[in-house]
Amino acid sequence: MSSPPPTVESFKGANWEECHKFIVAIRARALWEGKQRDPAWIADFAAPLFWRKALSWHCRLPEDVRQDWSKLEIALIDRWPEPEDDDE
Repeated sequence: MSSPPPTVESFKGANWEECHKFIVAIRARALWEGKQRDPAWIADFAAPLFWRKALSWHCRLPEDVRQDWSKLEIALIDRWPEPEDDDE
């Protein structure tokens, strides 16, 4: 019997920790689906999970970023960067 798909929660854009968890969860789900090398599929999967201020931010991104997980992941890290003193 196969394991259930990894859960991915909606991303509200609250902080770095939520962003980190979102990226890791999206990566895990893509791997589970066998789509880890398909940046368009991953971006499409992630798109409906943006919520509140993260949705407003996502809607304003250039189309090429919204449609490519590699670019979208960088945009997420740029918008919600890891705090300088976070060494965990």
